[in-house]
Amino acid sequence: MSRLIKEFKHDCPNSILSEIKTVSDAIEYFETEVHETSTFEDMSKLDLPKNLHMQLEYMRFDPETDTMFNGRTAFPGSDTYVTSIKYKRKYKNIKTTKEKPGFINYYYGY
Repeated sequence: MSRLIKEFKHDCPNSILSEIKTVSDAIEYFETEVHETSTFEDMSKLDLPKNLHMQLEYMRFDPETDTMFNGRTAFPGSDTYVTSIKYKRKYKNIKTTKEKPGFINYYYGY
């Protein structure tokens, strides 16, 4: 199996590897086409009717740049944190709550 992986430059996950019992199963697996795009990205390339639109990049609320609702959020008192390493470079954390006066967290130093 490792020879096939090197030859075809195509890895085989354990979930599939446990199902491969014969040589024909291995050949069938390595003959399948590998897609580098997600199904969502494939659907966005379809010729959709004029009343349908797919938005790949989502819109984030930012009170500084929001023009639709004059900086008013639908979720007052809740901050938006970016937890994904992938999107930390693209989006910033948005803090809408104000610090409470007199609150000091001695454990974390703030």
